Amino acid sequence: MSIARSAYQPNVWRVAPQDAVTREAPQNTSYRRVLLWVIALAVLGFGSLMTLVTAALPNIAADMNTTTTTAGWVLTGLMLAMAVGTPAGGKLGDIYGHRNTFLIGLVGMTATMFANYWVWNIGAFIAVRVLFGLSGALLMPSGMALLMDAFGAEERAKAVGWFQFAMTGAPTLGVVLGGPLLDLLGWRSIFVGFGLIGGLATVLAFVVVKPIPKGPRVSIDWQGALLLASATLLLLLAITRIPSVARSGGSFVTDLPTIAMVMTSMLLYFAFITWEKRVSSPLLDVRLFTKPTFALPLGSAACSQFAYMGAFVVIPSVLQGPYGYSVGAAALLMVPRPGVFALASPLGGSLVTKIGMRVPMIVGSTAMIGSMLAFAYGSGPVKFGLTFIMVGLVLSGVSAGIASPAYQTMVANSVEDSQLGIANGMNQTVMWMGMILGIQSMLAFSGTDLTPTRLRATFLFAASVAAVGYLAPIFAIRPSKKD
Repeated sequence: MSIARSAYQPNVWRVAPQDAVTREAPQNTSYRRVLLWVIALAVLGFGSLMTLVTAALPNIAADMNTTTTTAGWVLTGLMLAMAVGTPAGGKLGDIYGHRNTFLIGLVGMTATMFANYWVWNIGAFIAVRVLFGLSGALLMPSGMALLMDAFGAEERAKAVGWFQFAMTGAPTLGVVLGGPLLDLLGWRSIFVGFGLIGGLATVLAFVVVKPIPKGPRVSIDWQGALLLASATLLLLLAITRIPSVARSGGSFVTDLPTIAMVMTSMLLYFAFITWEKRVSSPLLDVRLFTKPTFALPLGSAACSQFAYMGAFVVIPSVLQGPYGYSVGAAALLMVPRPGVFALASPLGGSLVTKIGMRVPMIVGSTAMIGSMLAFAYGSGPVKFGLTFIMVGLVLSGVSAGIASPAYQTMVANSVEDSQLGIANGMNQTVMWMGMILGIQSMLAFSGTDLTPTRLRATFLFAASVAAVGYLAPIFAIRPSKKD
């Protein structure tokens, strides 16, 4: 007998088979609580460093003697590793045990946090951050699987809700604590601080976390992952090259290296699609994209994340440049985004259950567009400019929290239960791809001079991308009340 899907249920990676999950009784309340705290502590550094490194990006670029666009690869490289590695990480958890995979990921994240303190140039920094992202790709899906097993099939929605709250709420506290360190001790200090927290989480995890049943031993599509990563990397390099071509007085349309990278990227994407159609256990089941109810919410969510993360890496430069705030103050001013996201996420799931997916998706897209327009107005230190930036951060958090459960539910409801594992892996991969393209594109478009005119054009461009989110509600339907 199948289990009714909840609003949050689809926001997961591949876990143990459905029949194995239903046979397992949920763990006792005390274990759930302790496990939740351990996982929240484990992901604290991941989410917090995302915000703190974003806020410190101009300082990092200056210290490493590079441009902000190049320094942006410390975020882009991490996300590319997450985009490609998360589906594989979930499968590795199925094969070798989610406790083992979670612990390996946690040890890797902790080690790379400490390693970031000693990086000597931007290349080393990016390389260590990529390793950090690969560790996160092991930790995240297995952490979710451990929580789902502890809560049991009947309370799966609650497990996912708490995991999402830990991913967004814990970093809010981390930014509040870590923001002042950026001014007092510099950006390297935050990696040591969160490395110590990661070490504590590692010790607790070895003691607390219990093993759960393994899933089926399936093959991992390493060739597909390599093709996807290579194609995306070349496309991002082409985007990164555009500003330097423009500064030299040339046009990227006639720039041979840019054209070569884009064309090679397209060929690799084509090879990736062809390969995925042939392989028995694909990284992404590209045939699912023929379903509008699957493809449109995935695309809409990616476009929303394009604007969401792209703006988030540009705003710290605005706060520290035209507005003149310190890096620590800029980090604290960014707190409303993850804070509101954490608070809005449970509401988004509740709305999907009560009124369906259409309204939350429309509200989310409208809020994201409003956020970009607010950023566009506040790009320069105009009257009430900072107020508009703060309103934009709040609207970004509202958009992500309200719309995400609706997009994820629509994706999951468009496939059979047997396809949930790969569908949710694709959901995460496409989301990360949207973030990656948003970060690199908006850093490239905003440039290094940060003129109000150029910044406004960048945010208006992001608003137009976010408007694609209105396509998904056309196919939205109310969730079924039947099992």
